[in-house]
Amino acid sequence: MVKRLAYISFFSILVCLILVQALGRAFAQANPFDLTPRLSVTAGADTQGSVTTVTGNPFDIVPSSPDEQATDRMLPPPDAGFSSKPVVTIDSRFNRVVFITTVVSLLLLTVLITLFRAQLGRAYRAFLNDNLLNQLRREREGGGGLPYYLFYGLFMLSAGFFVFLLTEYFEVPVAESPWRSLLMCVLGITVFWMGKHLLLTYIRMVFPVEKEIRVYNMTIVVFNLILGIALIIGNGLFAYGPDSLKMPILYLILAVIAGVYLFMFLRSLFSAGRFLSFHKFHFLLYICTVEIAPVLILVKGLTTS
Repeated sequence: MVKRLAYISFFSILVCLILVQALGRAFAQANPFDLTPRLSVTAGADTQGSVTTVTGNPFDIVPSSPDEQATDRMLPPPDAGFSSKPVVTIDSRFNRVVFITTVVSLLLLTVLITLFRAQLGRAYRAFLNDNLLNQLRREREGGGGLPYYLFYGLFMLSAGFFVFLLTEYFEVPVAESPWRSLLMCVLGITVFWMGKHLLLTYIRMVFPVEKEIRVYNMTIVVFNLILGIALIIGNGLFAYGPDSLKMPILYLILAVIAGVYLFMFLRSLFSAGRFLSFHKFHFLLYICTVEIAPVLILVKGLTTS
């Protein structure tokens, strides 16, 4: 029994040795999964004139010939279709200006209404009542006119923005840059109304109409204050409304502007009734010089700039 186990162990070890030797010979042959070092082949190709060593391995990377390597990869030109910077067009700059100006106008309106809600309510009542308008005039002359001046400045911004939208809509921009065009429109509106107030101040100093001119100056401030708030809403509708409704919205805004200024003109006529009956020529001269001529000059300046 012991001898039989010894023979079996001997033959088992012998078979294992034979299998190990056979496997060693098999792995000693060319392994199809071995990668031949490419540096030596490339160096041989460079020194021996493109001599390629064939190893028989289908996975080996064979270097190309010098003629094939001569064709380098050409980078595409800068304008071949891809660019690292986005293209900024006139429409995109215009949309950015419109968006920023609309947000700033709404933000300023919210802040002013939050801080001066009582003064805004009084200005609205003075818009309809002459006695309250006189009270606001006395309050402003007494040093309490800062809220009304701030709302007046908001009107300058909204009115200039409306003119800017008109120039872009009818394709007659004031300047090439949208920001510059908006700035010039706001400055144009500001210069127009400030120049009108200075002219009225000069008339007040020359002619004996001091009280009436003071009332008229406050009337301009109050009416433009209300119109400026209405223009903020109208500008948003005109800027972001559909193209099919832009003209009706424009006509509505122009109708509101015409109605406000017609109402202001009638109120001013009522205040200056005693001068109108005795000084018709001077009143007509005032209308042409102060009311009509500055508007024509402003329109001429915007269309020719």
